Amino acid sequence: MKSHNYIHAYKILLVCCFGLLLSSCEAEDGLTGIDGANGIDGIDGTDGLGFDENTKFGSITVTLEGTRPDNQSFADTEIFRFVPLSPDVLPLGNTVTANESDVQFNVGRFLSAPDDAFQSASVLLRLIVSDPGETNQIVDLDLLIENYAVVSEDFTFFDVTNTINVVDDNTVNNAVVTNFSFNEETNALTFSFTADIPAELNTTGNDISVSGEVDVIVLKEIPGLE
Repeated sequence: MKSHNYIHAYKILLVCCFGLLLSSCEAEDGLTGIDGANGIDGIDGTDGLGFDENTKFGSITVTLEGTRPDNQSFADTEIFRFVPLSPDVLPLGNTVTANESDVQFNVGRFLSAPDDAFQSASVLLRLIVSDPGETNQIVDLDLLIENYAVVSEDFTFFDVTNTINVVDDNTVNNAVVTNFSFNEETNALTFSFTADIPAELNTTGNDISVSGEVDVIVLKEIPGLE
């Protein structure tokens, strides 16, 4: 009986000591595990739909320099890339027409994807080259910049809607065309131009200098039945 009580008391003491040991010891951090392998990159998604059909025929870069309506000087450059593909607009905006003595290019581009209400900022050039490639070659340039707002770094803008419109009245001053090139096989047309727009033809009330680079592919129209 005495032996049984001794064993029982010993078990109780052992449990108490073990509990004190656990409560008095601080846990130690284990070894750092091996980093997991990087996952496999996902498959690239399909490109979103863009306006490739409207921009594949090249662009017109236009720089305007002059004095704003508030008498502050400005310089502004934009790239006009978009051409509508409707048959009633293409003859005005992306064609070449040739006859025995001269060749005429009608080249127009919008600043952004065009619509009939909100995105109508555009530039239109009409270039007529008489006796192309000959020593007596003559180049005549008309241009129109329409519905375009110049946005300045000082968070201001001014409207140039219908300010530079000399396609009909032929009043471009000092128009100069350089680096003219036209490939009849690829219909690639390139040239540079400069012109001065008098104050009375623009809403700034001041003279404006225009310069630009044309790098486009023009089309030849096949006439249909009227």
